[in-house]
Amino acid sequence: MVEYRLVQEGEFQQAIELADKVFRKEGHVSMGLAFPHVFSSALHQSYGAFIDGKLVSFIGLVPSVLHIEGAEVQAYSIGAVCTEPDYRKRGMANTLLQMIFEHVNQSGASVLFISGDLPLYRKQGCHYYGKMNSYKLHSDDLQKDSKYSIRELQPYDWFQLRKLSQNRPIRYEQSIYELALLNEAAGFASIFKMNHKVLVAEENQEIKAFLVFGMPYQQQDVIDSRVIEWGGDSSAIRTLLGEAFQYGLHSLIVPIPAFDRALNQQLNSLEKEAVPYPGTMKIMNRDLLLKQLDSYFAGKLEILPEDEHHKRLIFEKKSVVISNEELEELILTGNAKLDPYLNELFPIPFPFPQGLNYV
Repeated sequence: MVEYRLVQEGEFQQAIELADKVFRKEGHVSMGLAFPHVFSSALHQSYGAFIDGKLVSFIGLVPSVLHIEGAEVQAYSIGAVCTEPDYRKRGMANTLLQMIFEHVNQSGASVLFISGDLPLYRKQGCHYYGKMNSYKLHSDDLQKDSKYSIRELQPYDWFQLRKLSQNRPIRYEQSIYELALLNEAAGFASIFKMNHKVLVAEENQEIKAFLVFGMPYQQQDVIDSRVIEWGGDSSAIRTLLGEAFQYGLHSLIVPIPAFDRALNQQLNSLEKEAVPYPGTMKIMNRDLLLKQLDSYFAGKLEILPEDEHHKRLIFEKKSVVISNEELEELILTGNAKLDPYLNELFPIPFPFPQGLNYV
């Protein structure tokens, strides 16, 4: 008989071993090292299916707070979804997913992020979301601005890094400890057998920007390095991107959300591909999400219930009625057919999901 429940303290090692078996190959660091928040007995969020005390299916669940221009959105992310090969196609992951939906609804979170787009998630109402530009840089694409001095992160830099991190209008909530922990863990970069390198740009002995990018930790064939996280002045970030090639990179993948207009402007001379965010998300409670976004909409847009199935959008002395489904589309991907003013607000600028907080 299968027992479905929260994974308990003392059982997370089983979860790590199962995730390593499914996702890791020779040369990879353990999932337990790369994703400490997923396998955290302190958080006590993740779910598993057990047979005779053995964990045979697992879904990691991590809570977070998103800061969106003054608004705080309570969110969850799932990852490390895995099942023992002999127990697949029995609906275990789907059962665990339903338990997670209930957990999220009870918690007061309004959205759920998923790192993948498998049919398992799409059938449960998970959708693509967001807009970003993906750049692929090479060593001669960007020149250093001489007013900045570039160096590697030092142990005495964390207060300044935290300040730059918190000054970003769109971000995950991150304490100094979490910044340091997730930087060391290098979760997303570990998929590509990379550690993190952190560079800072200084002007007059003040850190103006930081850049986190992946560096291969073993000899590999030609591979793209990847930018993970950044913050600070956009021109200083541009210089940091160019200076990253001093570490022998072949190329650098730079994903910049569409809402980061200043940095996109710094890179506008380079080729780019406009794509949705990687992964998918599910709006768990639409009205709760709108409530949590009150500060984001304040003075710009009012959203009122029209009837059970429609909402009225009031902005700039205009009014439009759309269905609840159209509103969710607007939140996730925007809608070019509606008033151009709404393009300034939608899609909602959720933080980029493959940064330090990747699950």
